[in-house]
Amino acid sequence: MRSDSPRKVDFTVTITPNQEPQVLLPGNHQLETWEKWLEVSRAVAYFFGSLLFLFGSIFFYPEYSAKWNGNAVVFASWGFVIGCIYFFAGANLDFIQSIRYNHGTQLRQVLRAFTALCNYMAASTFVLGALYFLPSWYPKSPELGCWAFINGCILFCIGAIVEILFICTTHGDPRVSGFRITNMFCWGAAATLSTLVSSVFFIIGSWFYLPEYINRADDGTHYMNTAITFYVLGSVCFVVNSFEEVELDPDVGKSTVELIQARGYAVETHNVTTADGYILTLHRLPMSYAETQSGESAAANKTTILLMHGLLDSSFSWVCNFRNQSFAFVLADAGYDVWLGNNRGNTYSDRHIKYTTEDDAFWDFSWEDMGRFDLPAMLNHALEVSGRDTLALVGHSEGTTQAFVAFSENQTLAQSVSYFAALVPVAWLGHTKAKALKFVAKIYLDKIFDVLGQVEFLSQNEVLQEIIGASACTLNPQLCETALALVSGDSENWNSSRVAVYLSEMPAGTSVKNMAHYAQSIRKDTFSAYNYDCSCLRPLGLKLCSKLICKNKAKYGSFDPPAFPVANVKYPRTGFFRGENDILATSVDIDQLRTAMPLSTVVYDETISDFSHMDFTWAVNANDKVYQSVLEQLEAYAGVGY
Repeated sequence: MRSDSPRKVDFTVTITPNQEPQVLLPGNHQLETWEKWLEVSRAVAYFFGSLLFLFGSIFFYPEYSAKWNGNAVVFASWGFVIGCIYFFAGANLDFIQSIRYNHGTQLRQVLRAFTALCNYMAASTFVLGALYFLPSWYPKSPELGCWAFINGCILFCIGAIVEILFICTTHGDPRVSGFRITNMFCWGAAATLSTLVSSVFFIIGSWFYLPEYINRADDGTHYMNTAITFYVLGSVCFVVNSFEEVELDPDVGKSTVELIQARGYAVETHNVTTADGYILTLHRLPMSYAETQSGESAAANKTTILLMHGLLDSSFSWVCNFRNQSFAFVLADAGYDVWLGNNRGNTYSDRHIKYTTEDDAFWDFSWEDMGRFDLPAMLNHALEVSGRDTLALVGHSEGTTQAFVAFSENQTLAQSVSYFAALVPVAWLGHTKAKALKFVAKIYLDKIFDVLGQVEFLSQNEVLQEIIGASACTLNPQLCETALALVSGDSENWNSSRVAVYLSEMPAGTSVKNMAHYAQSIRKDTFSAYNYDCSCLRPLGLKLCSKLICKNKAKYGSFDPPAFPVANVKYPRTGFFRGENDILATSVDIDQLRTAMPLSTVVYDETISDFSHMDFTWAVNANDKVYQSVLEQLEAYAGVGY
């Protein structure tokens, strides 16, 4: 049965089967030892090459070059040569990587290859220049080494400028255009800028090292000192830039579609417009791995299933691990037609028919809107495309919150769901033990953001993706795990080497209002509509209360927001899957939810031992401990109506 609630459907379908998955790390691929050594070698090459540049530059100073019977300048020259060889090796590995792991839009792939080619040519020229700084070569052509460095640095500059322009003109919302300088506040952009600055310093240094300057009788020493100072500054910038080269997992930064393709599955992208104008993205896996690889059509009459992500997450969470560990792949290989939803405001659902992400009105939503508008739109779209009357639903964290909102208000919609697997269900939060969330709620951080006019919360950007994910968590995954444990609970079930991958796509963004709504649930221990506040003296009664100081009266006609009537949730059949170590969704709060629901609604309730909040999507053993149990429940009720 379908909901007859009004909705606006406007979807496009992009089917992108992976024709040659072996090129894009198919199947259960983990980094081979040689690939790890390739990445390590690349980082080491740039780091030690930069250090040799630095030490070589220092020993070119006249006061140092005469040391050790004049041999210091020889050491400096060879330092330049060996440093350039290291840089050349790093540039070679960069070029190999740009071909092997080049992903993103077609423009991004072309620009990445162009930048890698510029760096390769620049490093080659550097080697030539360094050779002509050797004492035995320098007299042959004093200018050649300087001009080689100048031209090499110009090539570095060209690559860096192209990269910076791309970063500053890239936006998540295609309707937002123009130059955005705030995009530069990230590690990747800073490293690129560092390359540009260091190259400019080397150009200036090489210019002043030309014989026409350093051979002057009156101020030649001054020009030499100036030139070498710029060499030192440039070398320091190159050292800083070398730290950006540490990236041990090629999945870091891959989108949902790119990861699905990399695992060897066909994928479709669908857009659906909600009744209130948000354009949401769904990713669909219509075929199993075997069907995709064989080139056959998908089997007919597959059971349709929709997976909804958690807070600050996206469809990425269902495909972030390997084939036998990610729920989307497990379901696809079990014969399901798999749909992955994305709620408004995240990385993949950041469009609206009227607003852009630059408009405050775009961010005026919370999880109740996701339940009232997003879930019905995506659910009905999946049913419409698949031609099924019912589907199964899996929600994680926020994905369960919106479901309880939707089903408490729309039982017609609920009857189109044959089974609902609620992974760590979240409704009441009054007994959460997540100290970070409790602290944010108690200091009324949401109110502070409101005063400051901040409406967007942790949307994905280069800062979070590269500094937190690709850099910090690659270098120190334990630190990132500890930080995550403050919200979700301790876990021994994650693959530490994959934390950088997870955090390169998460947080995926939401609104401050959405976070504020959860904060209200923590402070008030309620499962209610958004509280717009009311400053009236309640003993005087609602009639004497002005709507100007009681926004709840204007919105709801009452002092307080109405509670969601979960007692009405007779449908769908629901299974609870709790985490023993989950400090966010505690058993006390989940029990409160179960008690409020009709007794017959919850047909399954299991506590997963040693599991925390994020283990349900990230754990390497989630398939064995959770997904197989969910599959048993799904198969028991597949296609069964009410």
